[in-house]
Amino acid sequence: MSNVAACSLRTIFAAPRSASWPGANLKGLLSQLLEATCQARRGQRLALARQVWAARAEITPSSAAECEFNSPHEYAETYARLAAALGAAGKTPPRGESEFLASMRHRPVEYPGAVGWKDYYFLTAFVSILAPQRVIEIGTSTGFSAAIIAAALHRQHARQSDVWVDTIDVSPQCFIDATRPTGFEIPELIPDLIAMVRLHIPHDSTLVGQLARRNELALVFIDANHRHPRPLLDLLRLAPYVRSGGWVLLHDIQLGTLGRAMVESGEALSLSSAYGAEWLFERWPFRKIGGGTIGAVQLPNDKSALVSFALQLMSMPFEINAGTKGQGFARARHALYQSFADLL
Repeated sequence: MSNVAACSLRTIFAAPRSASWPGANLKGLLSQLLEATCQARRGQRLALARQVWAARAEITPSSAAECEFNSPHEYAETYARLAAALGAAGKTPPRGESEFLASMRHRPVEYPGAVGWKDYYFLTAFVSILAPQRVIEIGTSTGFSAAIIAAALHRQHARQSDVWVDTIDVSPQCFIDATRPTGFEIPELIPDLIAMVRLHIPHDSTLVGQLARRNELALVFIDANHRHPRPLLDLLRLAPYVRSGGWVLLHDIQLGTLGRAMVESGEALSLSSAYGAEWLFERWPFRKIGGGTIGAVQLPNDKSALVSFALQLMSMPFEINAGTKGQGFARARHALYQSFADLL
């Protein structure tokens, strides 16, 4: 580190520390600083150090605007409320959208862990209102949500060929049904729109840098590993490619609480319960919209502010497998710190 940077860091550390910061101690702060700045490129280290230092102050979660789809018969009304919240007052659902959603509610098979009807009504409306050229999804599973997104995009851009969904998953075989390939529902649900969905398997959110330009995307959807800090890591990896003020949709933002309630009442869980998406949404300090068990968070204009938020969320207990000698935790922390550098 240069003498100039060292002097600047001494100035930073000379500032008074807030007692309200959880774990605010010099040893912990230095540890975070070293891990974070080791991943930064030349010229970024001082800026990143300032963001680490900013995390000493408690970040207050924001209040979510609520826009839940409670009745399929009120789709147009709830769509209008969501459109107004997104700055598109007066926009209405395109022709055929309500009928398509009704057909999805009556499909022959609904797989465990699938996006529920209230959630895919919210997902459809969000995509329909923003009408981006394309959407990136992390977590394909059966391909149901990718099909829902593609159909919504098609209704907004029916005459355009440069509109599609990139969906990314780590497993070639669907985790819900290992006898079927990941994404198997896509040709079943939207046979005429298959070309609009591009599968990227096996990959994780590190692939996004090869699929999008920085600040290109208006909307992304995260519905992969919900164990903390995986949703946070996916968001941080996506953030450089989402424009300032862009939106990140999160599925299962009540999964931990609902799972705990089921266990306490003696019910069996069909899938594991995790708090990763729930904590991310609840503690988000910027604008957010709740839709029940699905929610949307808006990126701040200055995306470097995500560093302070991420550091505080990282103080929550990791839910992932620790692995041999805690290497799973160490790898996750390393990946999180690596993602900070691309936010500057």
